[in-house]
Amino acid sequence: MQENLIQALQLMIFGMAGVFLVLFLIYLTSRLLLKLFPEKRGDQNE
Repeated sequence: MQENLIQALQLMIFGMAGVFLVLFLIYLTSRLLLKLFPEKRGDQNE
């Protein structure tokens, strides 16, 4: 019983770490895209 609980907690920690890692990668990618393609101000032709 105790081994199952420890294994479940380890799996939960790895899963949550994976979720936060993916969110961080999406954040970094969006920051990189904003640096590469900055917003053009004053362009009224949308």
